[in-house]
Order: sequence, then structure tokens, then C-alpha cells
Amino acid sequence: MNKNLLWKIHNWLGLYTGIVILFLSITGAAALFRPEIDQLLNPNLRQVEPSAEKASLTEAVAKVLPMHPDKYLFEVEMPKAYLDTWIIRLMPKEKSRLNPMIWEVFINPHTGEVLGERNYFKSFSYFLRNIHVRFYEAYYGRQIVGLAGIALFLSTITGLLIYGKFMKKQPFGEIRSNKLRITQADLHKFIGISALAFNMMIGITGAWLGLQSYIMYGLDIPQPNNFSRKEKVFTEKEDMNYSLDFDAIYQKSQIEFPNMIPWFIRPTTNGEGIVQVLGNVPGQAYERRSNKLVFDKQKQELLFKYNISDQNFGAKLYYVQESFHFGDFAGISLKILYFLLALSSGYLSLSGFIIYLERTRKLKSRLGKTISLKSQLSQWTIGIMSTIVIIGILSMKLGLGVPSLLVAMAFYGYLIAIIVKKLLPKAK
Repeated sequence: MNKNLLWKIHNWLGLYTGIVILFLSITGAAALFRPEIDQLLNPNLRQVEPSAEKASLTEAVAKVLPMHPDKYLFEVEMPKAYLDTWIIRLMPKEKSRLNPMIWEVFINPHTGEVLGERNYFKSFSYFLRNIHVRFYEAYYGRQIVGLAGIALFLSTITGLLIYGKFMKKQPFGEIRSNKLRITQADLHKFIGISALAFNMMIGITGAWLGLQSYIMYGLDIPQPNNFSRKEKVFTEKEDMNYSLDFDAIYQKSQIEFPNMIPWFIRPTTNGEGIVQVLGNVPGQAYERRSNKLVFDKQKQELLFKYNISDQNFGAKLYYVQESFHFGDFAGISLKILYFLLALSSGYLSLSGFIIYLERTRKLKSRLGKTISLKSQLSQWTIGIMSTIVIIGILSMKLGLGVPSLLVAMAFYGYLIAIIVKKLLPKAK
């Protein structure tokens, strides 16, 4: 490919998507530690003293449901790393677009005591995930993040094709320090090559996760572990109100799939009369909920078993996307590595911006448009951090609906303003 064309593509991607990639790098680095942060902020909800006693999950659910007659049971999350308690999740029977809710009730699994309750959408943990996964924009935020993944991948490839030749002439890791632009250019090349595989992987998995619904619909790709009953055995009301023996289902799952650690027990409410047990097999590098058992609610008979280890390459590829993107399959050490690499990705955007500003400074100075580098970087830093803090405060005070609406209005309003500003000089 023509070298000048590569430069244009790389520069264009950096200038127009670099700020987005920087934002996603910062939020992604923080989102890696959501469970740990949630445990640190809410030890009273997630931590209990170890005990040999075991309460009944069936009785715990039966106690919680009458406390919330306006809600129905969605799922139960089981104890795991960074979570000692049961989380009984409820959904409102009457939905509200401006005030959506997933209500969480935390239960001590040894005593059955209710430790506390909250709206998940008002938690800091949810804010960290949503600000990264969809910019806190409820309509097309996820797709915009997916497009940013494509931009990161293309920027990484073009950077390799451009700077790969330079690296042959310059010893790897050598940083020249005679000028700011040269120093930043050397750091840009060194970090870019060092984090090459990581950025390509994050770009590909980010694009897939963001655009997944469109890709699966366009290519007619079914979800690999999907199971549904064709016939309905209950009315929706009967299915929603069915008294399920959670303890028996948990014991059955241990017998049918002894290697799987159950993470979620999720009964249907649409009349199918089934209950799903989703879980993780230690040592697997797949999405934590890819393994599944499906039981009949009434007879407690096994209807479906899905072990990702027994599936074909396509299914395994499907279920490594999220785990590879968030690095949650090999403990805290891998998360720390991901954290450092994520920040390095953000630094690539920042250093690219510095290189561009330094390269164009003389021309802008002659035109009287120059702004100091320090001033510009300060403005962008304050802008990004202020945006994150403001959205975080609104999220934890108001939940999901109103903040996401405000973000959408601000985001698309800003885009319209930029377009209008660009078009006005041409109209004149």
C-alpha cells in the first residue's frame, strides 16, 4: 500500500477517533476491577464471616418476594470470588423507561439474613461498566464503541506498516530526547509495537461486542448455548409465580455438571416453565456464563446441557470475545497486566495528538491560531475527567434513565454543532 495513503489513514484515525480511544482506555482500565471496587465500597453487602452453616436458598427467595410485591424474580447470583453473598435480583412488573431498575437483595448464605438492598443501576459498579461499554448512551452507544474498536484495529495495523520500517533502523527501545516531538514519536513507536498484539485483540473483540447484534442478525448466527421450549407449559403469570425449589436445582446441577461452579440460577417468566443454571468451569478462558444447564421447573429433569469445552471452534471463538476483552479469566495478575496495557493504549492516542500539534505548530503560529500545548492538553484532560465525574454522580443519584437521556442529548447535540460549524463557511 502507498506510504502516503497509510500516513493519511493513520493520522485521520488518530485525530478523529483518538479522543474516543483515550476515553475508552481510561474507563476500560477502571472497569477491569469492578468486582473488587464494589466489594471495597460495599463490604456490608458482599462480605460475610465464613461459617459451616448453610441457609436455604429456597426459603431466602420465598422471604424476599413478598417484601416486593411490585417485582418478580429475575435471577439469583451465587457466591464466587469477591462475592460471599447471594444476590437475589428482581425486576419491576411495570417497566419505566426513565427509571429502569434491577433491584438487588443481598443475603447471607449462612444465616439467611437480609444484608441490604439497592437499585443496581445506581451502583458505582454499573456506572463503571456502562460508561465503558456504551458511553452511558442507551441508544447507539454500544455500536459507537464497536466502531471505535474497528478504528483501534485499523490504527494499529497502519501504525505497524508505517513504523515497522523505522524500527529496523533504530534500536528497539531507544528514545531520543532532543525535541518533544521526536521524544513523543519514539515513545509512540516503542509503546505501539510493544502493545501491538493487545491493541489488535482489544480492537477486534471490542468491535465484535459493540456490533454483535448487527453481525449476528446479518449473518444469521444463533447464540451457541441458546435453548427454548417450543410449547408453553404455563401461562406467564403461573410461570412467574411458580414456587421453585432452588436448593434442589442447585444440587441437581452439581450432579449433572460437577466441574461447573454455578454462578446464576435464572427461572423463566414467559411460560416455558424452565430454569437455567449458568456457570464457570475453573481454568477455562471463556465467558463466565457460557456453560449452561436447563431443568424443567416441575419435574426438575435435565433438558439441556452445554459444556463449552465440548463445542466446535466457532462456539469457542464466540465465547472468548468477552473474556479476552475484559481479562477476567486468570486472576488479579492478568487484570493488572490488562490495566497497564489499557493505559498504554490511551497514551498512544495522547502522544499521537502531541506529535500532530508539534508538527503543525509553526503553520498555526503563522496563521495566528496557535494555542499552547500545555493549555490544550489541560483542557482535554479536565474535559474528559469532568465528563466522567458528572455522569458518575448523576448515575449514582438518578440511576440509568435520566443520565443516559442527558448524555444522548449532549453527545448528538455536540455532533450537530460541529457539522453546522463546518458547513456554515461553505454556505457563505
